[in-house]
Amino acid sequence: TAPPPPDPRPLAGRRPRAHAAGAMTEDISVSMARFAERAERFDDMADFMKERIEKNIPLSSEERDMFSAAFKNALAQRRHAVRIAHSVAHSELGDGEETTADLATSYKTKVEAELQFVCSKALRLIEEFLLPSVPAGDDSRTFYLKMQGDYYRYLAEFAQADARVAAATKANAAYQVGMQEARQVLPVAHPVHLGLALNFSVFQHEVLGETESAVQTAISAVTLAEQAFDEGGQEDPCCESRLTIDLLKDNLKLWRGEA
Repeated sequence: TAPPPPDPRPLAGRRPRAHAAGAMTEDISVSMARFAERAERFDDMADFMKERIEKNIPLSSEERDMFSAAFKNALAQRRHAVRIAHSVAHSELGDGEETTADLATSYKTKVEAELQFVCSKALRLIEEFLLPSVPAGDDSRTFYLKMQGDYYRYLAEFAQADARVAAATKANAAYQVGMQEARQVLPVAHPVHLGLALNFSVFQHEVLGETESAVQTAISAVTLAEQAFDEGGQEDPCCESRLTIDLLKDNLKLWRGEA
């Protein structure tokens, strides 16, 4: 049987590539991560980027983005699955279906273990390889501190008791240090700076339950960025910056009624 014709649509996750000469010298782990991303096999992509990082050579900006995308996508469906399983267990228990509720809770526990494994793997790479390799004043430090805060936040979302407190404490510390360094090395409307403010404010609202603090973090980020644009101190916002500002504003509309 003849093979099917190639799909004319762009493959998922396709990224701009260097010219052939540059591609010839690309790390094989990065090349394999590209293939895994286009096949939407994000656990594999994360493992290939782990191989690349463990060579202990600083990542390029594109490799940094690939590392982030790999682990973010590896977690996305698992975070969604845990929320659904929790909702089903709660609903079934309310209806008196204890057996079904127990099954849903058991499945939630299984997926939570996978989620914890992925988060722990990402955090080990950030803390043992990436942060130590970046000098002070480099904007990559802010990027990795944001990721560190994010992955402790993901752990805190589903942890209980002391484990939740420990994860939240570490997330808060990473975000706080990231915000301090961002103020020193990044323009206020830089997408990494704004993304850090967005995620920190979400953490303050959802994990710490500090809605007023979340509102203040979001207001400060939006106000400073838009002021910089109005004064002509920075170029017009890129698409990513504008999208992040819009997300911050959307959250403010929701949170102001709760603060």
